[in-house]
Formats: sequence, C-alpha cells, structure tokens
Amino acid sequence: MRALSAIVLILLCASAIAQDIAPLTAPENLLVSRVEGLQLAPATSRTWSTQDLLKLADALPAEQANALRRLVQGDSVPLAKAVTGFAFVTAEDNLRLAGRAGGIISLNQNTDFVFSLDTMRSLYEQRPLMPWVQTVQIRWYTSLGEWRIGQAPVRWGGGYSGAMLLSDNAPPLVHVDYRKDWHLGKRLGTWHFEQMAGIFEEDGSRRYLMARRLYRDLSPRWQIAFAEAFKANKLPDGLVAAATPFYLYQLAYAWWRYDNNDDWFNYLASVQASCRFASQRMYAEILLDDMQAPRWLTRYRYTVPRKSGVLVGYHARLPRGGQFALEVAHTDGNPGGGTYNFKNPQNRWTYRDAVLGHPVGVNRDMLWLRFDTPVGRHGYLAVEHVNTRMANASPEVSTGKGWTVYLYWLHTENYLAGICWQKSITRDDQQTRWLLQIGKIF
Repeated sequence: MRALSAIVLILLCASAIAQDIAPLTAPENLLVSRVEGLQLAPATSRTWSTQDLLKLADALPAEQANALRRLVQGDSVPLAKAVTGFAFVTAEDNLRLAGRAGGIISLNQNTDFVFSLDTMRSLYEQRPLMPWVQTVQIRWYTSLGEWRIGQAPVRWGGGYSGAMLLSDNAPPLVHVDYRKDWHLGKRLGTWHFEQMAGIFEEDGSRRYLMARRLYRDLSPRWQIAFAEAFKANKLPDGLVAAATPFYLYQLAYAWWRYDNNDDWFNYLASVQASCRFASQRMYAEILLDDMQAPRWLTRYRYTVPRKSGVLVGYHARLPRGGQFALEVAHTDGNPGGGTYNFKNPQNRWTYRDAVLGHPVGVNRDMLWLRFDTPVGRHGYLAVEHVNTRMANASPEVSTGKGWTVYLYWLHTENYLAGICWQKSITRDDQQTRWLLQIGKIF
C-alpha cells in the first residue's frame, strides 16, 4: 500500500478532481444509445463522465442532444423533451422481461421532470431490494440556485466502479439537492456548491442523511473537490446542521446536549482529485471515516479510531468510442469494525442492502478493470473484472473475484440480440450464469 499512497499524494499535490460519473441508471447514459456505433453501449451497463457526455452530445440528433445538455447543464440550455430506453427478453432458468428507460420533460424554462426506470440492475446483480423506479425528480432552477427534489441515485466523484463517499452502489434515495455557483473573488475563483439532505426509515426508526461539497475547475485540465457527510439517528436543531460545518455541529451537540456521547452521529469526509490529459484521465479520492480529532478539541475525554479509504483510477478513451478503465480501491480500519462501519449499528454508512459509498465495502482491497469497444459495424463488447481481498484480519468480510462479459449485436436499426456471461468465485462458492437476450431499442 506504500506505492498506492505515494500515487495518491502525487495526485493531491497536483490539485484536481474528476468530473462526476453519471449514475448507472441515469437517463444521461441512455441518451447515448442514439450515437452511431454506441447504440448498444447502455445495454452493457456502461457509465460516462459528465464531460464525455457533453462531447457525445455533438454526435446526437438535435432533440436528444438538447436533452442531454439540459440534463448536464441545467436551464442554460433550451427546453428539452426526450424519452429513450431499451427492453429485452432474457432467458436463464426462466424467461424474464427486463429493461431500462428514462428521459427528461421540460415543464417550463425553469422546471424539468426527470425520470428513469430500471429492472436490469436487479437482474444482473441479483438484488431484490433494488427498486425498478430509480429516478422521479423535479429540477427547479431559480436565481438563488438549482433545486432537485425527489428520488434519484447519488454518485459524487470520478470513479467508474463507484465513489467513496456517496455512490449509486446503494438504492436511490428520496432527497432534496441544492446547487449554486459561488464566485469568491479573483484569486479564489468560482466554486460550485452542492448540498443534499434525506430522511428515511431503517429498522423501524428514522435516519437522517446530509452531505455537502465544494468543487472547482482549476484549469481546463485540473479540478479539485472537498466533501463531508453524516448519517444520524437524531437531528437536534436540524437547521443548524444545514448551515454549519457538520464536524463542528457534531462536536457542539455531543458536548452540550449529549454529555460527550457522539454515537448518534456518523461523520465522513473526502477529498477528490483528477487530471485530464488528451484522451486520458487519472483521478483519486481519499475518504476519512471517524477521523481522530485533536485531543484538546475533545477536552481529552475520548478518542476515535482512524478509519479511511482510498480510490485511485486511470481511464482512457479508445477509438470509435471505446474505453479502458483501471481502478484500485482500499478501505481499512479496526478488524470487526472498519470503514463504513460504526460503533452504533444504527448509523453504519449503509442504506437497505448496500453501503452508501463504494462497493469495495468494509476492510477490503479491490482491483477493478473494464474494457469496452464496438465490434465491427453492428457489435459491441464489454469485459469487466473485479477482484477483492481482505485488507486486514476481518473474517466476516467476503472476498473473491468475478468476470462479466457482454456481447451484443444490432440486427436492424433498433433490434438487438446478445449474451451476458457472469462468473463469480468466492471462498465458499462458485457460480456461472448465462443470460441470452433479444430486445429492442426505443
């Protein structure tokens, strides 16, 4: 891990952040199906960065191009209306209908309705708790900033395998999201601010989730971002939490109201960095979970174990719209606990059946590879590999490796046929799946 840490430090010294990767089920990814040569890419669960999506918009028909730019750039683009998707019949043990659809409908110049529906992800990942309604969201643009209200997956960061702080590894959240550009003068430049808040039920009681981040372009090549978040089973004076740094809010209320007990509040923070050069990108994210405060801030009464995570990645665009991505993720903490876990089980960094952060999970190292390319004029191939191992002596942590291969063929302009092959090897089991598929792009 020393070499990995050195790479991260080099990237951070360079000061940068990757553009966000659109959530897997976001309608942005579906609109790419209208780009010649990439019609079949969405069927392979491929995701795109916001910057690459804007470049692809130039190759789209006018209606879809306008919709894609509106989704990424907001009301600086004219009104948009576009719905797209695909569906197929798949055969494993039994026939099953699966697919994905999404789009945007501008209600007026200041309001958009955005939606996406998906049954593919639960099929591929065998997750029954993954809902088929992924996004139902109103986006409202005002002079004070942009509001996004409703249900949607959240993915903050540049990792194609997932993001460390908030990632669409978890099911979509019902939340409110606020975004605003802040100009802080000639020297500090313009920063983009985003804050989200959600409330949900878990194990019969209420949980509160808030996150915020600041990010900016340092140049056309470099970016940097800082983010913090928390999950809590109490939220005293919630407006105070919305208006102050979360770390200070935790210290103040743990001290004043809860007699130095902070197990009601799980705090995390992250720093993201990225550099783009030509058709390549390098990026990194460091996650701090339950970082240890200086002793004088806690009045010498308690300490918190250090837990952290890191993601380092490389991405290259290949000819004809292909891509190659390589990522390494690492989370480490005390055995039996670790990153994303918490001393109070109610506030573990989880939602439903998954962590809210990266799918590497607790106390694991992960190598992730993905290769996509068009094949001939009518085909598309994608190969994905993941390999995980324990980061320390954590016997309850599952490890193993897996392969997924997608091969699709476009028979006519809108009909497709293909195969998805999945192989998973763990310490206790080995599974192979073949899914034959025939479908239609609409």
